Amino acid sequence: MYIASAWAIIVTSALIRASYHLYQGFGGFISNFFFGLMLGWLYQRTKRLWPLVIAHTLIDVVAFVGYALLAPHVDWL
Repeated sequence: MYIASAWAIIVTSALIRASYHLYQGFGGFISNFFFGLMLGWLYQRTKRLWPLVIAHTLIDVVAFVGYALLAPHVDWL
């Protein structure tokens, strides 16, 4: 029986996470891949899920509110 290393699991999980953000484009894929690596590494170290859920929520809220506030003022969004 083969048991994958923690890093193999984290990288695979980050790739899956990034792949379902491809609708955001290649930049969304890359940023979500690295965010997934960071979340996986933090979970591996702390074994605590709630700080990661809160971090993800804060990033989503900042992106959503930031877009809503910035979109009327710039033409590249």
